[in-house]
Amino acid sequence: MDKEPKPRITGKQWASIALVAIALVFILQNLTYVRVEFFLFHTSAPLWLILLITLAAGYAIGRFSKRRN
Repeated sequence: MDKEPKPRITGKQWASIALVAIALVFILQNLTYVRVEFFLFHTSAPLWLILLITLAAGYAIGRFSKRRN
């Protein structure tokens, strides 16, 4: 009988698992609400969400401001 090899977890999968674990720890440690004031806009949100929005905005600005040759 042919024995099928067991599926193994690749390095990319281990890295993904580690990043998810780190993200969960980060979120759970930053659950406190903070007040954000931006010009006339005022809101209150969890710190992790504010940081995620800031990261996404920075990524978008960097992505769309690249010079294209």
